Amino acid sequence: MRHEVIDSLHEAGFQDILPAHLGVFQHPGPDGQKPGVLARRARASKQAMNHLLHQLEAGGYLVRGKPANASDQRSHVVRLTERGWEADAVIRRTMTRLDQEWRAALGEDAYRNLARGLEGLHEIIEAQSPGASYSGPTR
Repeated sequence: MRHEVIDSLHEAGFQDILPAHLGVFQHPGPDGQKPGVLARRARASKQAMNHLLHQLEAGGYLVRGKPANASDQRSHVVRLTERGWEADAVIRRTMTRLDQEWRAALGEDAYRNLARGLEGLHEIIEAQSPGASYSGPTR
């Protein structure tokens, strides 16, 4: 999936986006998020996330600034630029295309079972992250 997304981005003219940058763009996207939240979602250190954000900022994909109602003036949020939204649209179109292709290739029942299995696996992995405990399937 990552290879397909990167290939689609490069074909659309976003050659400077690297596979590591996809962690920034993962659902639901970076717009309005604090860098620390993005780091947790990507399971990256804050330093690594700030490095990725700096690269994307230099490429014109995002800006970092103070939130409108910030009580903490040290707080920053990420805002996508027009170029960032365009890259995000390519990612979403690619994900939709892949979803449709895989659904057609597997058939509806197998695809639904695969999706349920992956969701269950995701729950297990999330529960095994630091500070969480797994208590078995929730279904």
